[in-house]
Amino acid sequence: MKKNHMSKVLVLAVLGVSSGWVQASDGYVDDSSKFIVRTGYGDCMHTKRWSVPNAIVQCDPEIVAARDGVDVAAVEVILRMQRNPVHLQADALFGFDSDAISDTGAVLLDDLVGNLTAAILLEQKIEITGHTDRIGNDVYNLALSQRRAESVRSYLVAKGVVPRYIETKGVGSAEPVVECPGIRGQALIDCLAPNRRTEVEVSAIEEVEMREEVPVEKAPIPAL
Repeated sequence: MKKNHMSKVLVLAVLGVSSGWVQASDGYVDDSSKFIVRTGYGDCMHTKRWSVPNAIVQCDPEIVAARDGVDVAAVEVILRMQRNPVHLQADALFGFDSDAISDTGAVLLDDLVGNLTAAILLEQKIEITGHTDRIGNDVYNLALSQRRAESVRSYLVAKGVVPRYIETKGVGSAEPVVECPGIRGQALIDCLAPNRRTEVEVSAIEEVEMREEVPVEKAPIPAL
C-alpha cells in the first residue's frame, strides 16, 4: 500500500495538484461538509456510481493520467530534510533594584516563546544573562543580576520551555549599554534603565522538509 501511495505522489506532481481536502464530486462518498471521505490509507471512497469518466485527479491520479494520456514517469518527487540554524533574541527589562520582570519585558518574552513553539527546533540552547546598572556595590549587583536571570528562566519554564535547554548567569554591571556620565539622582536612575536587563539568546536547528522534482529517464526499449 505504501508503494501505491508513493506512485500517486509522483502522478500528482506531474499533474500539478495537491492531495489534500477535496470537495465532493460525483462518484465519491462525501461527508457532511461536502468533502470527499478517505480511507485510513488516504484513498478516496467510491460510490456505486463511480466510473472511469468520473475519476478526478485528487483521488485517482493514475486513472486520470491513463485516461488523459499523461506521462506519469516524467518526474520523481524527492522529499528530504534540510537542517537550518535558528537564532532568536529577546531582552527583558527590570525596575530599579528589582528582579521582577516588567510588563514590557513579559511581552518580549512571550514573543520569544511563540517563536520557539512555532516550529520543531532541535538542539536548543537558551542562554540567559542578567545585567544591572552601576549603582550599588559589585557584590550586590552580581547577585541581583543572577536573580534577574533566574526570574526570566522561571518565566520561560512556566510558559512551557524545557528547563534542560536553559543556562543562566549574571554579570552585574560589567556590560552596560549606556554610560550616562555627569548625571546624579533620579535622572541617573532613569538614564541607566537600559542596563537593568536580561538578555536571552537562543540557538537551535530547525529541520525543514524540502521538495525537489527531478526528471526520470525512461528505460530503453530492448531490441527484438
